[in-house]
Amino acid sequence: MSNGDRPANAAGVGEQKSGVDESGGKESEDGNKLPLGADALDPTALSILEAATQRFLHYGYSKTTMAEIARDCSMSTGNLYRYFPSKMDIAEAFVKTLLDDHVTTLRATIADGALPAEVRLRALLQETFRLNYNRFHDRPKAFQLSSELLSERRHIAVEWERIEEGLVAEILVDGVKAGVFEIDDVAAFANAVKSMVFRFTTPAIFLDDEFQALSADLDAVIDVILRAIATRD
Repeated sequence: MSNGDRPANAAGVGEQKSGVDESGGKESEDGNKLPLGADALDPTALSILEAATQRFLHYGYSKTTMAEIARDCSMSTGNLYRYFPSKMDIAEAFVKTLLDDHVTTLRATIADGALPAEVRLRALLQETFRLNYNRFHDRPKAFQLSSELLSERRHIAVEWERIEEGLVAEILVDGVKAGVFEIDDVAAFANAVKSMVFRFTTPAIFLDDEFQALSADLDAVIDVILRAIATRD
């Protein structure tokens, strides 16, 4: 395939890289294997993942074939299967590395422990929304890819939600220790928070309103959450 026929590199999600862990990978809570991140891959596997991701986000997951990915990488289809047993395995590897980057960004957002817990919680939820909006809004091919993954590899979404919920719980614990939050069951309330902001963190945001309007709506939801757990005098 000539360079002129290659799909343009998509910004944001299209620039992530990863691959499958042929030795077993990390287990999610439901026992399913999750592929390792990009740091565990050789250059060939990384180039495969990058080429596939560009195709997924330019032409769509369903319209991309393993033969096309192999051609983009100047290798045989048989050799491609040595690195990734299926197209879905490539997609899962991509999302695993995307999750790694996602968590790194969120942790940086809430890293300043000197900030009040309520400020950090708002920052976490708004940044989660911003990342999700940029990843999916007006990007039908990214939405299609996420839909395919949710259909075939549900454990990926479970792991993603579990990690985000854990970050919420960390801030809630800090708030309780500081005496600014009153929460009987932090784990249960963290789960409730994720449910309350689900509209802003689901791939379905692809179909939703503009950023500023959604951000204002999310702020209103966060206000309700903070009032519910604020320490009473």
